[in-house]
Order: sequence, then structure tokens, then C-alpha cells
Amino acid sequence: MRKKQVFEIADRVVGTATDIALIWLYSLVAVMGAGSKSTIKIHRAFDEAQKWHDQYNYDTIKQALQQLSRRKLIARKKYSRTDLAITTLGWERISQLVPVYHEKRPWDGHLYLISYDIPTSKNTSRDMLRTYIKKSGGALLQDSLWINPYNPTKLIDTYVSERSISGTVLISKIGKDGAIGDETLSTLLARVYNLDALSQRYNEFIDMYSKKSCHPFEGIQTYLSILRDDPQLPFPLLPKQFPDKTAYTLFQNLQRRLIKK
Repeated sequence: MRKKQVFEIADRVVGTATDIALIWLYSLVAVMGAGSKSTIKIHRAFDEAQKWHDQYNYDTIKQALQQLSRRKLIARKKYSRTDLAITTLGWERISQLVPVYHEKRPWDGHLYLISYDIPTSKNTSRDMLRTYIKKSGGALLQDSLWINPYNPTKLIDTYVSERSISGTVLISKIGKDGAIGDETLSTLLARVYNLDALSQRYNEFIDMYSKKSCHPFEGIQTYLSILRDDPQLPFPLLPKQFPDKTAYTLFQNLQRRLIKK
């Protein structure tokens, strides 16, 4: 993958140049210690960036770090002019930007169908409900009908109560061995969550970034762009040999390699 493409991926993952710089520092300190106690030498940040991308000259990197400092996302350590630390505010921003791989995914053994009939006069409520369903792990089956492997009842009941739209949303559940129409649940889940395409992206990532010649940060950004699109279904619902765990292990190795470079 060309470096220009990687920066395009980074831009899709985190949005702005300042956020990309913050994620760069996060990647450097990710395995160096515990949270905000981790620090990185200023010269290390400059060296790593310049080593990897010719467009990252001294002034460019300096401006990015100054912007992060002005936003109080990073700070120099007390009694040191060379040690940088990500602040509490910076870690909060990172938690918003960086998708997290969930190694534990509790599941009650059911899938949930969510349907709603919200009046057009409450379009805002309907749009917000869709956002709630998506964030909780739901996928669209057809107009106004969603499926979710995670129990959304409490979340949706709270939302319905707050928006005063009682009686407009219906939640029903089915067992893992059930079917919808002519499709088995495994086939349906693979289709609505695009698991085949996701599996292919993970495998391509594994093939490319298992090579020692690749740059770790390039691999880290590529992995995060895939993880952002991963619904992270309960493990019993994933296809056999789904490569997400292998990809996550490689991601962790890339983080360690970045520190050692």
C-alpha cells in the first residue's frame, strides 16, 4: 500500500490532521506504560515521523504538536522540556477516535428484531432511533426492521420514554437456531453485516502486514480502518475461521514493533 493511501485511511479513521498527529503519538506510547503516565521524547516523535514520510518536515511536525498543546491534548512533563505526555483530555479524545477490539462479548443466546412505526411528524425521533440501534450493534434488514445480536431493550425503552413515543417500537427475540424467511441466521448475519467482505479485508491486512518490511504505523492505521467497520458480533455467531482474532494479535505486534523501531 502506498503511503498516500495510508494517510487517506488515517483521515477516514480520525478526521483531522491534528487528530492524526494525536493518534501517531498514541501509537508510539500505546505499549510503553499505563495510560497517561506514558511519555515520548519530542525528538523521537520527530524522528519517527520524518523517517516514515518525507512530507513530515520539522515545521510540519512542530505545528502539529503545537496545535495539540494548545488544545491541551498533550503536555510537556513537569521539569522536562523534552518529554511529551498525552493528557487526560487527550486520552478522552483518543477514546472517541479509536475503535476498540472487544475480547469479551457477553451474549444471552438470542437475536432481537426491532421494528417501529413512528409518525412522519417525528422524523427527528426516528432518525435518532436508527442511530441508537446502530450504536448498539443493529443492522438494517429492510425498511423499519432491524436485527441486533445484543439485547437493546433497556436502551430503546429509555429512548422511547424520553422522546414520548411509547407504543411505536416493537422488540421481539429469536433463538440462535432460528431462521428468518428462507435464510438461516448464519447466512442472514453474514449478509446484513457484510462478513465475507470484512473477512477478506482482515485477511489482506494479515498478508500484507505480517511482513517485517512494512512500517508498523501503516499497519496500525489500516487495522483501525477495518475495525471501525467491524460490528464485533458475539463470537458464537461469527463464521468459522473468521480472522478477527488473528488480525488483532498482529495489530498488537505492530504496536510493539513501533516502539522498538
